[in-house]
Amino acid sequence: MFARIEIDRSRCKGCGICTTACPRMLLELEQVSDEFVSSFAVLPSQEKCVGCTQCAVMCPDLAIDVYSRQKNEFVGVTGRAFRLYSNKVVSLLERLS
Repeated sequence: MFARIEIDRSRCKGCGICTTACPRMLLELEQVSDEFVSSFAVLPSQEKCVGCTQCAVMCPDLAIDVYSRQKNEFVGVTGRAFRLYSNKVVSLLERLS
């Protein structure tokens, strides 16, 4: 209703921290049959999210973005600039390996 949550499956490792951080208990872990990841976070009831950003704050992998539905803007704690910087660092490290 108030917010839209985006979970980057390529970053989510399924640790479940966000599921316990959500005060409304809206996030769940979905099991997958992948050789690298056994589960990842999903938000089945998007319309019930109020945009408190607790899931984004607690995510150690920066896999969750929170957007305001009313203003259509990014309201999560982790900024896109940090994510872009992080991706560039990882890319450089992979090239050096």
